[in-house]
Amino acid sequence: MLRLTNRLAIVPAVLWLLTIALAGAGRCDGIVTGGLDELVTGEVLGPNLLVNGDLHAGLKGWTLVDPACFSLDGSGSNASLRMQLPCGQQYPYAENAAQCPTGMYTISADIKTQNTIPPRVRAGARVRLLQVAQHKWAFTKAVSGTTDWATSEKAHVQVVDGSVGVFRAEALGEVTGTSWFKNFFVRRENPPALDTFLLYPNYRGLMFSDQSQVARVAIDVNPPENTTMAQLHVGLDLTDAAGKVLSTQKLSPPADGSMVATVDMTSLPPGKYRVQGYLEGPGNKRILTQSSYTIAKVGGATHDTMKAWIDENNIIHMGGKPRFVIGIYDTTGFANRASYFAPRLEAIAKAPINMMINYFLSNGKAEVIYPYTEAMAPLGIYYLASVNAFFPEMKPYPRWARISGVGPDEVITQYAKALAGDSHVVGYYTCDECASEVQPRTFHQYSLIKQNDPGSITFAVENLPGEYKYWRDTVDVLGVDPYVIGSTKDMSNVGDVTRKIISAVHDARPVWVVIQFFRATMLSHFPTEQELHDMSWMAITEGARGVFYWSYGLRGLDWGKRDPVLRQQRYDELVNVTKGISALEPVLLAPDRPILSANSASGAVITKEKDLMDGSRYLISYNHSGSNVDASFTLRRPAHAVLVEGENRSVTPEPGGAEFKDTYAPFQAHVYKID
Repeated sequence: MLRLTNRLAIVPAVLWLLTIALAGAGRCDGIVTGGLDELVTGEVLGPNLLVNGDLHAGLKGWTLVDPACFSLDGSGSNASLRMQLPCGQQYPYAENAAQCPTGMYTISADIKTQNTIPPRVRAGARVRLLQVAQHKWAFTKAVSGTTDWATSEKAHVQVVDGSVGVFRAEALGEVTGTSWFKNFFVRRENPPALDTFLLYPNYRGLMFSDQSQVARVAIDVNPPENTTMAQLHVGLDLTDAAGKVLSTQKLSPPADGSMVATVDMTSLPPGKYRVQGYLEGPGNKRILTQSSYTIAKVGGATHDTMKAWIDENNIIHMGGKPRFVIGIYDTTGFANRASYFAPRLEAIAKAPINMMINYFLSNGKAEVIYPYTEAMAPLGIYYLASVNAFFPEMKPYPRWARISGVGPDEVITQYAKALAGDSHVVGYYTCDECASEVQPRTFHQYSLIKQNDPGSITFAVENLPGEYKYWRDTVDVLGVDPYVIGSTKDMSNVGDVTRKIISAVHDARPVWVVIQFFRATMLSHFPTEQELHDMSWMAITEGARGVFYWSYGLRGLDWGKRDPVLRQQRYDELVNVTKGISALEPVLLAPDRPILSANSASGAVITKEKDLMDGSRYLISYNHSGSNVDASFTLRRPAHAVLVEGENRSVTPEPGGAEFKDTYAPFQAHVYKID
């Protein structure tokens, strides 16, 4: 998503407590949840890869762009790089001779400053890892106003295939004064010796009695230095709430180190249990014990008391029904009456929207949401309350909490307690393109939400592929926003990043994709109806369990010169696309089952296949390439008719009905109903 500070130019005045009654049925009291118990033991950092990163040898290994901007202060262990601004270069930097190959890295430096920056300008001193020739980069937070040394660090910096990383110390923005750098580091992040991920139960550790009673754990082993895979084995303990070991499995990892272990819990009574993995080496010496997961065995009726829950097929249930999510972001003001919101929500509901996020409501206390959801209820729309980046140092932190000195734990607790009884607040939007540095705190906030509103879900959107896996146990649903129109990427990137994020969660958590519904720049164009259709079905083909659209309001439909006729035309196009998706909701909720025996355009045309219990079949597909493609599909059983959904046309099967052919424009999606 575009960051909140870019979206909202004006923050509305805060409304205080309202007296509107709760908009929903009773709370989900008594529900016990589980999940990951504490942050995992993560990567092991390798040695510093920089040439003379500690400046012990002066400026050896460093290239200064405009040496007049830089000088060396001190020597030996007291050496630091001094940057004096302004100087001859507008954007001076010092570049290290090291080149970092493909991999994940942590970059850092100690920085202190005596500088000034203009008001409300993001500026300061930082370090950056620049990818050549991909022309991507990652950087530490810009430092200013620190008169003593402070470590500035950025983890999970990815250098992708076909590129190398180059390290720089630099200034950002309009800075005047002096900055000093020392103790530069670039260290490769080596995966932990043991990584475990609870595949199932896939929602808050809840094992409902009407679902599978067999837990599944993904295990990845990375032999430590001086050991081989053959010397290692993995232990997997199942313990009860008192810590008594009920069972232990000893597993020998395969050559590639990856496997899935199962724990049959069928015979165990309801209650809380813990699954924990550990790695042993030669002589059964324990090398690493990984963080544990809590599994809560509960009755099947438990989910009937929950506002929202996620089943073992990664499908969300809201209002007592399984749903394919069709959501939209909105920006409206505050009010203490449902009638204020009703006209706008009724206009939005022309599309079959079933979920919404609204940034404006995040600046007040939780009670400002009640009239909003009261107006939603007759329209069948559910709400994710935005608690995005509710950290005191960040701009989205609620003004009332900042003014009153209320800490983030209390804010999240108040929100979750206040909204637990609103049946149309099905969850919380916890992070919008948050940096990985806030993931540990978001994980902590997740524990508070689970405790105070257990019958809910949390959703976060991330846009850095290298960081997806770090969020997989931090939220219930992970999202991604591949905005391609107006960028250097082609439309197939929507499918690519959807596939990457689903892979990062082992297809064991729901993934919702945010589709671009805005013009990126004044030089780009607003997505056409065909592009909205194709991007949406790309994400669905790759496995998305929901699609959101950004956005109905500011920087979306309302950006630039406001033309009400054009605005309505654009929204009507989205209505058409979402109606097509909604009409196929039963198909999208059904499990995938193969219907093809051959695809002549395999690799170019990506498919999802549905063979329904009533005998009907569907082929969801898109062209991954930027060229026209002719495809021939061979069916497992013959067809007598093929309808192309939403295109007002049909395709005649070949004689005998075992095959049909069609043409795809670049990046075009087709959905076929096969009878």
